[in-house]
Amino acid sequence: MIYIADPNPWLAMYAQPLHTRLTPPTADLQDFLSEYGLTHGLPEKVSLDASIDWQDTLAQALAPLPESLLDTLEKSILGIFFAKGLDASGFTDMAALGDGSNNIGFVIVLDSQAFSQPSANAWASWKENSAFIADPQVQINVEIATPENDHRIQALRFLLLHEFGHILATMTDLCPQDWSFTLPKLAGHFSKLSWQTSGSKAIRPEQNFPHREKISFYRQPTLHASQALDLYRDLARTSFPTLYASMDVQEDFAECFATYVHTELLGQPYHMQVTIDGNPVYRSDDFWASARASEKKRYMRNLLEALAHNNASHTFQGLAPFLRMSLNGADLRSHAQSLLVQANQDQENAILWMNLATGFLCLKMRDMGLAIQEQALSLQRLYRRPANCQPPRFRLLMIMTPGDLSENTPIDCLLENSPVELLYYYASVEQPLPSPMPEHDAVMVALSDSQANRALLLAVQASLLDHARPVINPPHLLPNVNRDQLSELLQGISGLDMPRTHRLTRSQVVTRLSMQRPAEATDHDALPSLPLIIRPVGSQAGNDLARITQTAELADYLKQVQSTAFFVSRFVDYSSQDGQFRKYRIAMLRGQPFICHMAISSDWMVHYVNAGMYDSADKRAEEGAFMQNFASFAARHQSALAAIYQRLQLDYLCIDCAETKDGKLLVFEIDHIMAVHAMDSASLFPFKAGQIAKLQQAFEQYLYALQPQPLLESA
Repeated sequence: MIYIADPNPWLAMYAQPLHTRLTPPTADLQDFLSEYGLTHGLPEKVSLDASIDWQDTLAQALAPLPESLLDTLEKSILGIFFAKGLDASGFTDMAALGDGSNNIGFVIVLDSQAFSQPSANAWASWKENSAFIADPQVQINVEIATPENDHRIQALRFLLLHEFGHILATMTDLCPQDWSFTLPKLAGHFSKLSWQTSGSKAIRPEQNFPHREKISFYRQPTLHASQALDLYRDLARTSFPTLYASMDVQEDFAECFATYVHTELLGQPYHMQVTIDGNPVYRSDDFWASARASEKKRYMRNLLEALAHNNASHTFQGLAPFLRMSLNGADLRSHAQSLLVQANQDQENAILWMNLATGFLCLKMRDMGLAIQEQALSLQRLYRRPANCQPPRFRLLMIMTPGDLSENTPIDCLLENSPVELLYYYASVEQPLPSPMPEHDAVMVALSDSQANRALLLAVQASLLDHARPVINPPHLLPNVNRDQLSELLQGISGLDMPRTHRLTRSQVVTRLSMQRPAEATDHDALPSLPLIIRPVGSQAGNDLARITQTAELADYLKQVQSTAFFVSRFVDYSSQDGQFRKYRIAMLRGQPFICHMAISSDWMVHYVNAGMYDSADKRAEEGAFMQNFASFAARHQSALAAIYQRLQLDYLCIDCAETKDGKLLVFEIDHIMAVHAMDSASLFPFKAGQIAKLQQAFEQYLYALQPQPLLESA
């Protein structure tokens, strides 16, 4: 604990940007460092180092980090200071009033001498080797940076992430008793993943390995480098990402956080290699892509989601975090209630109102959600969902329509934690595009082609005619996915079956019913023969969808559903030999198919959420096997899928489909507004994240290819 005599100059530092908080305002920190050196028996006096200006380097190190993380750190870190003689890379401690009555924030102290290493990989290797008594025949190298990023900034960023992890531990069950601070409790129960939660939080037996208790970094190592190979092989059987993480629960959390953000969010490597007598004998795996990381990966992902929620007052959330909370059983209602309290205290905060609207819509409180959304849009119509790095690699302007969650393409569910910044503009007929136009690299028309949106789509289409940036899913192509128009477009394709959809008024349905004559092939308005499928025009998600097998059933249906227009089509029995119905959701990106999920149900009307996929291990196993072998399905239906893309010409769309008994691709619905995500429990669905990651990566690469390429300079 660092005790501060006069807190006022320290508290004033919170008004400065984090990367400028480099000079302690009083001598309290130097006094602490002097005592620190004595108590730790360091050979040299520990002193603050002002010989190098770290401001620009620190700014560059912080820039790519998620905005919600930086927001939390801005409110809790008094300063990041550099010192000489720590004999370690750095430490984090709590600063408190001199009488210990109140904590005022965190102080991070880094050893400037650690960064005398020529590169990030050299620094990481130096740190790793400090745990061993050197042996000239054994080399231990750690890679934390690609060649183009192998510089001091990367080393600083990685070290900071570790220290930030110690700060975030104060929001969990690991908060040290002396470190309590006015930060929200966002997550807990990390310790039980590798440690015993009773008593001293000793390591769980299955996570232990020989010589672990002898590990010591930086000073007086007791392990010989000749033991490294066995040590790292043992480590690879645990859920620790690094050797440093295995020392205690606090370092486990800090290393997990640092390596997760470093590899999963920032896309940088983390590998350790042992070389003996010049021969590589061991190279570590990609921890966060391995099965042993699954529980901690979910924890870290949820922690970052919780940080984003905590940042909801000034960061537009989109649908993704709310959907994740809903799917994982979080208390969405209490979260919405908390947002409502904040909104009432900050009634001019449009972002807060819009986040609240999404929460209520996810709770199926539609009228309340739409009313709150209207309040938000009366304040502003353009919202920014930040990328996971700054500056973002790509800025995508989404043209949206006000309304329920099913009205727009939920692309943020696919592009979670990506380098893509999403700019949501809620268009109106009077102003179909934002003015002034924000900086962006491409436009995606996200609103559905419902009857209510027709005038808006025409206005957007006219505004985009001479637009200088690429347009994804342009408005004039969106009517192609309407049920009746889609069924016309997809007729006559070899290997594809889409029953012709008839749009009939209520009176036409009644007339055809009363006439009781067989439908003729040339009569496109004719009612199909029984059994048939009927639904109101404009209904989604199976609402008021029915299979009619007898004339009396149709009469009863019309009594119950008071719609003026209906879609009617023939029913196709697509059950498999075991009597189960299997429905697939496929995303198509410029004609390339990606599997999103498969649902198995005894009911012909298959919805993933009520098909029993969460309750049946057998169904999940079959879905996993199908997704792993999706290439064979795609190959069987290659010509049909190619024809869909050729006829619809939409760069991004989703298909709900099945296979008929004679092996054709049976298309139920195609749209660009279906949800695609990897938010289901990784323990229940370990096969999903990897499949959706393929689509996410392909979508990101598709976006990057839209950016104009720089002209090559002539020789």
